[in-house]
Amino acid sequence: MSLELFEQIVALSSQSLLVVDASGPEIRIVYANPAFERLCGYPAEELIGSVWLDYAAAEPDSPELVQLKRAVVCDEPVELKLPFLRKDGEIWLGRLSLIPLTGGRDQRLWLVQHRARDHASDEGAELLKRALGRARRKLASLDRTDQVTGLMSRGQFELLLRRELAVARRESLSLCLMMFTVPELDVYRRTFGDNAADSCLRMIGAQIAGTFRRASDLCARFDASTLVVAMLGQDEEQAGQLVQLVEKKARNLGLHNPRGNLGRRVFVQGVRVEADPDADDVDKLVARCTAELGLHGPDADPQTAAGSA
Repeated sequence: MSLELFEQIVALSSQSLLVVDASGPEIRIVYANPAFERLCGYPAEELIGSVWLDYAAAEPDSPELVQLKRAVVCDEPVELKLPFLRKDGEIWLGRLSLIPLTGGRDQRLWLVQHRARDHASDEGAELLKRALGRARRKLASLDRTDQVTGLMSRGQFELLLRRELAVARRESLSLCLMMFTVPELDVYRRTFGDNAADSCLRMIGAQIAGTFRRASDLCARFDASTLVVAMLGQDEEQAGQLVQLVEKKARNLGLHNPRGNLGRRVFVQGVRVEADPDADDVDKLVARCTAELGLHGPDADPQTAAGSA
């Protein structure tokens, strides 16, 4: 049988099939047939390359995931029940069969058969109950965390900055606001695509998080290409040194931007502004910092801004 004919048979199968690669620390999807696309609601282009267990609506230390990961480590086939989250937010309970494949060369490939359940047993009902609780917690966290960088969302940052201003006013403490923009990130996005641009911003966000490591430091994504930090009890000179350190770390990443008009490497431009707790509110402080950075009004939503870049 030819490979082309075999691929047609798999594609036409009503059985939901995945091939996943367990070579690295994360189990990533390398193939999804149309039946699985219909089952989960995600198109193949979104699934391929993504982490398979990110779609599981189960706690990382749940018995089901522990059993699955143990089987993968031991190269043993396994069958279990596991709840998954569809793209439309619906949770479905599936019965899985994982079978190790041979002939993957440097890859450790597994065939995964997903079978949706028409009804849930008592055990299945408990799994779904736990999955629903996890999904609710995850949804609650989405408003607080930027999904690209892993830093705070703008809304959460502004909420906490309001609190920090009140503390600075009450305790007579200094408060410094720093902004870091990535000039020509839109050029980088057009050159390499959305995933590469998001990865670039994520790496820069990691440099910022690694620089501002005090528990009281607030690090967030502010708009499509701007990250922001608030530091309580830090003088402006020390803050300026940290701004320069972030700029240096970003340059040292060596990210190539071949079509950039300002240089052929991705770089970060940072500024800092010391708050006047008696005169500044959040809007005034942010406006002063954006003016210092030379921004003409940040985008209200990073996702909207990214889409228009």
